[in-house]
Formats: sequence, structure tokens, C-alpha cells
Amino acid sequence: MSIKTEIVKPKNLRIFEADEFERLLQGLQVAACMLTESHQVVDEASVLKRLRALTINGASDGNCCSCCGVGPFESRAQQTAHYKQHWHTHNLKRKLFGKAPLTLGQYNSRQDDSSVTGSDSETEDSATNPESDLFAAATRHCKAFFTNKKKQVFCIYRCILHHKKEELSTDGEGIAWVERCQRLTIPGFQRWAILMVSGGHFAGAIFSGGIAVVHKTFHSYVTRRGQGQAQISRDQHGNAPRSAGASLRRYNQAQFLEHIQEIISRWAEDLKGCSLVLYRAVGSTNQAALFGKNSPLSRDDLRVRALPFPTRKPTYKEVKRVHETVASIEVYDTMELFQKALIASTSKTTTKNNSETTVDRTKKTPKSSNKVIDRAKSRERVPRELPTQIMSSEDEGPCFIDSETPVGWIKTLSEQCTNGVISNSRKDLLHHSFGDSDSSQNEEKTELKKDHVKKKKKKKPDDNKQNKKISANVKKMWKMILDKELTSLETILEEFESNELEAACNTQDPTDGNTALHKAAIAAKPDMVTQLLVAGGDPCVRNHLLQTPYVAAHAHSRPAFRFFQASHPDKYNYNESQIPGPLTQEQFEQEKEKKAQQKRAKRQREKEKQAEKNKVNKFLQMTDHEKVKADVPKCFLCGTNLPKQPFQYNDYKFCTITCLQNHRNLRPLHKSA
Repeated sequence: MSIKTEIVKPKNLRIFEADEFERLLQGLQVAACMLTESHQVVDEASVLKRLRALTINGASDGNCCSCCGVGPFESRAQQTAHYKQHWHTHNLKRKLFGKAPLTLGQYNSRQDDSSVTGSDSETEDSATNPESDLFAAATRHCKAFFTNKKKQVFCIYRCILHHKKEELSTDGEGIAWVERCQRLTIPGFQRWAILMVSGGHFAGAIFSGGIAVVHKTFHSYVTRRGQGQAQISRDQHGNAPRSAGASLRRYNQAQFLEHIQEIISRWAEDLKGCSLVLYRAVGSTNQAALFGKNSPLSRDDLRVRALPFPTRKPTYKEVKRVHETVASIEVYDTMELFQKALIASTSKTTTKNNSETTVDRTKKTPKSSNKVIDRAKSRERVPRELPTQIMSSEDEGPCFIDSETPVGWIKTLSEQCTNGVISNSRKDLLHHSFGDSDSSQNEEKTELKKDHVKKKKKKKPDDNKQNKKISANVKKMWKMILDKELTSLETILEEFESNELEAACNTQDPTDGNTALHKAAIAAKPDMVTQLLVAGGDPCVRNHLLQTPYVAAHAHSRPAFRFFQASHPDKYNYNESQIPGPLTQEQFEQEKEKKAQQKRAKRQREKEKQAEKNKVNKFLQMTDHEKVKADVPKCFLCGTNLPKQPFQYNDYKFCTITCLQNHRNLRPLHKSA
């Protein structure tokens, strides 16, 4: 059974948060999992003893495997065959994690056991030597681990502490690690540059602490859709495509590289003051944009370091996310929580690899057979009988008969030809060739369809009869609503009984589907609308155009619906009625006043515009000599306001160079010259 590891969520801290970071560094030490025992002075005998242990059976020609303990081999082919075995690769992995190698018998017994026993054995091995597993996981991790006086464990990315070429000692007390970590508290060492290039996108920024001092993004069309980097590699190998799109992409690629190098050269002075230059550029073309001939950056510079984690498309948002991720510190309260999190992260990768290998084995076992399949050859087609071709006297062309062809279908085809009914589909021929049972079923279906059509035809006049049965009082009420002089329905509503009143108000007109409430709302009679709503007129009923009374209403009658909703909030389902919301009289007056103010302000703006137009027209009617004397800051040609530095020749001033040119062209030749 696989052991479930608890997910430990650490605290997050940023390096540029100075106060908290300095508190965290008090009593700083390198974590014990990253330190080994210091080198001891050994004599010559012990060294020779270790060298003899590395060789097997005294073989000095290298014809043996020191990892698995096998050899000497009889031939070179036997040696290479051993190196290709899964047993050898498994022992190499165990050696990386500081475990003892397995013999061939132990490896085979491990394979014969189930996946449960295999996982148990691995957990037993890890349980026997947890310190070596922890050391292997810590030294191969992309982060360095430290502790402080509070016994907290925190993780910092190695890329901001040292370059890959720099080897910081992990023996003894780790003084070099502590110095590099304490150096980050100096403000000058928190000035970092992050540059990202990928797929025609460039994004870069220089950060001072947590603030972006300079940033720039750029995008160009350098990859054709659905082809990726294939065309660039073809250009490099001499098989360059000659299409218009390829030439455009090639031109944009060159411009893209020049633009990025220009940006980096412009940032040369700022990049010199950076303690770190972190970059993400996969591929030779993307790296050529950053480390070209004229670029101030160099790969040999120890400040220039690659990002240790994958990133998304280069954008300014992504650059800020990368900066926060690199500057983040994970803090664990105790060493136990840290060990659980570290072992959990390493166990996830190993379980994934083991699961993939077990799935591959389970897939391969059922498919294994003695038959050898040659993948280079195409698969053989299953031989099928060709249809026999015959000529019929009744048909003009050849007829093909195979296993699916019904018996006697040529005869039915000839009968159809004689009757004048010809069908090209085989389905029709199959239907004709079936027995009486199928024909009887088809006849029953056609009869049912006819009966269904007859019933529909019968229903239509019944529906019309029901629609036509409208009482005289309802028609009278509709007539009173349409009358322009009447504004109340009290007389007609008193004639209805209490049971009939609601039904009469919601009766729909068969012509357009409008109820009495629709008609009153359309006729712009708000008093009638409130009377009908009180009497039981439903505001959710829709007409033939699927309009509720509020939607179909006139603008003057719409506030009546909102007033009624404010006074009777629970009487109807107002969500379906499409009424926007309740409205009181005070709110209505405020809205009315607000609209009136907006109208007054609009009129005032229009007056000011008209006055300005009159001034401009008066100025344009003046001669050039009068315009110079008037000294008004307006263009001598179009009359618009002049900028701070106007365009002018002689004493004439203009807003744009086009106005100046047009003015000179309009003047007489001797004056314009």
C-alpha cells in the first residue's frame, strides 16, 4: 500500500520585506540535511583499500560493472547487454540515493512480487536510512535550506545565492552559504533584472526591491501558425521556404532580434548595477536575442543565471509573477514539518515513475505473443469477394450482386421501371423486397399519420370558437380603455362579480394577445393601470409578441407599475414581469429633477458652443492684417486654438503644418513667395 503523505503548507515571505527577512536571519545556520561530515585525514592504506573495493576480482581493464558487482565479461557485446538491462539502471538509481545495490536474485524476486510488496520494500529501505534519502533530496533540490535560532527552516532559491559554476562547500558548517544569504539584506543586492524571450514575445524588467524601475514588452510575428519553430530550423539547414508568409516571418525574425538587442543596449547602464540577471530563453534563436554580438550580457558573467522553473508566455504580468516567485521564501516552523514536505515532494515523483512503469508492464503482458510483427511493412488487407456483374434485359446498365443484396431485387427494379417509379437507394429496394408483414406495418403507420393530421385539423376550429367566446362586459371594458376621454374604470369594474373580475382583467385579445392591462399601458393611462393591478390584472402575462405589459407600455404609464410594486411588494412575481424595481414618489421626483438638470446643462453647453462658433466665424472673416493686430490665440486658417509652440511664417500663426501650407497656397504668388 502507498503511504499517504500529509500536505504541509508553509508560510511565505518575500526577500524585499526587509524587517521580516532580517528577523528570520537571526542565528542563521545551514540546515543539517545539506551538510555532510567534514573530510577526515586518511592514510594511504585506507585509500588503497577503497580503490580495491571499487574493482571486482582484481580486474583492471574495466571489463566489469562496479555498480552491480558483475564481471569480468567475456566479450564487449555481453558488457553492453548488461548496461542495457533494467537491473543495471535500477541499481544506478539506488546508488544516486545512497542505497546499496540489489543482486540479480533480489531484483527478480522484487519484480515477481506484486506492486504492494514492491512499494513496501522501498519504504522499508527508505526507513532503514532516512538521513541519506533526506540528504540526496536536499542536495539535488533547486532550493537551499537554512535554520535560525527559533528552529525554523526556510528555503531560498539557489539561483539567487550562487551560479551553477560556483561550488559552495556543503561540508562542515556551511559558512559560504550563510554569507551569501546574509548578503541579500543589503539594498544593492536586491536590484535584479528579469528577461524572458519566447515565440516572438519579449518581456523584461529591472526591479529594485519589490518595485519595477524599468520594464518593456514587445511582440512580433515570428512563428507561423501550426508550424512552430520548424521553419527556423529549415532556414538554418539551407532548405528555406520561399512563400510570402515565410519571407515575412523571416524579416520579422531579424527585426525582432534587433529590437531586443536595442532594448538591452539601452539598459546597459542599468544592467551593470544589477546583482542578478535572471533569464528565460529556450533555443538558440531566443538566446541569440539576449547574448548576441553587440549585447552587453554574456553567459560567462556569474550574475547571469537561468530561471530554475518553467514560465508562461512572456508578459509584464508574468515577469512580476516570476520576480515574486524567485524572491519568495518558504518558512516551516519545525524541522519535522520540513522533512515531511521534502520527502512528500520527492515521493510524488518516484510514485509517478513507478506507476508509469507498472502501467507499461500491464499493457505489454496481454499483447505479448509469439508472432513477430514487422512495423515497416503495411498491414495486409482482408481478402473479400468481388461482386459478380450480370446484365439484365430490363435494366440498361450492369447490376452488381453481393452478400447484402436481397433476393429478387432485379425483378422489383424492373417492375418499378414499368410503373414509372424509379428509386436509386438500396433502402427502398430492401423495403420492397420484404414480405407482407413489413408492408402491413407501413400501412398502419400511414393510417396513424392520417388520423393525427385529421385530429389537428379538427382542433383548430374548436380553439377559434373558444377564443371567440368573450363576454360583452370585457369588450366594453376594452372599449372604455381605448376611449381618449375616459381615465377611470370604476363603473365597468363594479359590474363584474368577485369571481369573474380577475379572469376578465387577464382575458387576452385573440388578435394580438393583449390583456386589459396591456391596452391601458399602451394607451398611456396610468390611473387605469393601477385600477387593473388592484383588481387582479397580472403583469406577467405576455402577448403574441412575448411582451409583458410593462415592456409594451408607454413611457408615461411605466411609473405606475413601479409605484404599485413599492406599495404591494408581495402580490405578484415581479421578476417575470420585467419591472426594473419599486419606486416611491420621492425617488420619482428626485429622478425627474435630475433629468431636468441634465437638460439644462445640455442647453447651456450648446449655447456656449454656439457662441464659440460665432467668435470663430467672426475671426475667420477678418483679413490677415486684422488677425495679426487682434492677437487672438487662434489658427489663421481654421480658427482652432493654437498649441504652445504654433507653426508660423512671417507674423501668421497656425495650429498644424498643413494649415500653414494651405494658407501659403491660397495667398497670391508674389505674397506667398
